[in-house]
Amino acid sequence: MALILSGQAAAKGIGIGRARVLESGGIEIPEYTLDADMVGAEIERFRAAVTVARSGLTEVAERLGAQVASEVREFIETHLLMLEDDALIEAPLEYIRARSCNAEWALKQARDQLMAAFEAMEDDYFRSRRDDVDQVVRRILNALLNRNLRSVLGDDPLEDTVIVADDLEPGEVHGLAERHVAALMLESGGPLAHTSILARQLGVPCIVGVLGARQMVNEGQLLIVDGERGFALIDPDGERLTRYRERQGEQRRRAQQLLRLRRIAPRTADGELVQLWANAEQTRDLELAREHGAAGVGLFRTEFLYLRRGEAPSEDEQYEAYVEALKAMDGLPVTLRTLDIGADKHLPLGQDPHEPNPALGLRGIRLSLKFPHLFLVQLRAILRAARHGNVKILLPMVGGLDDVLRARELIREAAEQLRGEGVAHEESVPLGAMIEVPAAAIQAPILFEHIDFASVGTNDLIQYTLAIDRGNQAVARWYEPFHPAVVRLLSSVIDTGRALGKSVALCGEMASEPRFAPMLLALGLTDFSLHPRGILELKDALAQIDRRPLLARKRAILAARDATALQQAVAGE
Repeated sequence: MALILSGQAAAKGIGIGRARVLESGGIEIPEYTLDADMVGAEIERFRAAVTVARSGLTEVAERLGAQVASEVREFIETHLLMLEDDALIEAPLEYIRARSCNAEWALKQARDQLMAAFEAMEDDYFRSRRDDVDQVVRRILNALLNRNLRSVLGDDPLEDTVIVADDLEPGEVHGLAERHVAALMLESGGPLAHTSILARQLGVPCIVGVLGARQMVNEGQLLIVDGERGFALIDPDGERLTRYRERQGEQRRRAQQLLRLRRIAPRTADGELVQLWANAEQTRDLELAREHGAAGVGLFRTEFLYLRRGEAPSEDEQYEAYVEALKAMDGLPVTLRTLDIGADKHLPLGQDPHEPNPALGLRGIRLSLKFPHLFLVQLRAILRAARHGNVKILLPMVGGLDDVLRARELIREAAEQLRGEGVAHEESVPLGAMIEVPAAAIQAPILFEHIDFASVGTNDLIQYTLAIDRGNQAVARWYEPFHPAVVRLLSSVIDTGRALGKSVALCGEMASEPRFAPMLLALGLTDFSLHPRGILELKDALAQIDRRPLLARKRAILAARDATALQQAVAGE
């Protein structure tokens, strides 16, 4: 009888193969004393390992390109910044000098000291950063020990291999995906962890949070990983194996069938036209958006221009990037979101790199308004580019009316500057606000008097409404999109927009997950903005949904007292 290991579904799909058990969490660290004349060489060896780690991570970022969500890219950038941090890099050098010890042991001592400091912090966000420290340290250790995943796995094909590990780095996940690994089964993490996000983006079936997996699974055992239901079968019998292989075949056929929907307009079963917009930031995103029939770009992330550099991009550099995006979309609307740096990202733009609580700190529109000279450069570039296509401006992290009014003042100032200089530009473009902060959702009637459209950023709206750090695995189970408070805020914003004749789109994970579509349609949503890879699947799901009974259930949905009751109301139970 097959043994079942339970975890959490992280990336859809069925993976069947032989287990490769990685003891990634247990790197044996040597300890030895150096002769005085060897200390200098050991310091250089450590610095060389840091350089290798940094180069490897930079290569990963370049190889991933536009294949992954911005959260993953920000995660990689965070690790790159850590590789410049004195607390992590200079401390081992001091250990080497003071104690004449080898670099590996010095790094371990510095790591242990830093981890203790993180553990002592009361703030959950900063405590969660210890996982990032662990991964960066492991990358340097691997460089010191000349150890990498390929050296462990060899060059054999991985199509019939299931990787069982504690955790994996983004570069490791990407490398495994390139080798067509069958599936991943990880002891650590949750569905919102960066590894999970990356596995979903790369189409690798994955389950996480499988406690004791490396102890329960033997090397070479046959495994079935069900990335949809969140469990694995060890040594399945012939009947189950046959059934799961049939499911695999069905999934492949479905992927081919979805391609037929590329030129078909997205409609519900009752004939209601739904607008599907693309989230994008790179050329490949735009190409996919066109190929899959997107109505346009509902969210173009401009922060990619600011990443991995020591200064803000010039006006001309931004202008050229925006024009390129507009030309790629060939007249379709492109919504440019102004600079939005996440809570775990600090760029050298003038903000404090040691904010006590970055998630509630200087990010989104707050950063732009704090440094208007930077904002004006971006606005000038946008107004200039607007002559070449259909442009909208989207303000991130709007907290209230003052943010919108001040932004409008700066847009007018940018236009006046360009007019005075005789530079060709559009005088004004449609202005929208991201509804990500509960205060903005509550104030939607006032905001809509001064904006032309809105886009609801559900990732942050859920996070701030429920006081849940979506990147903190310790509280991941409380991150609930079906929470009645979240749904009522969504409904209020959608209703307000409709009453005032203003369009409301929804972006974030909820827009890309077909399981949320019935509830969102019940609330009256008709505009979804998602990664272009998800457009065809959502198009297919919408075609199976009749809006009429869902709209009739709206009152019951909004009256639900908990997530379970709310989902039952959506289903008509």
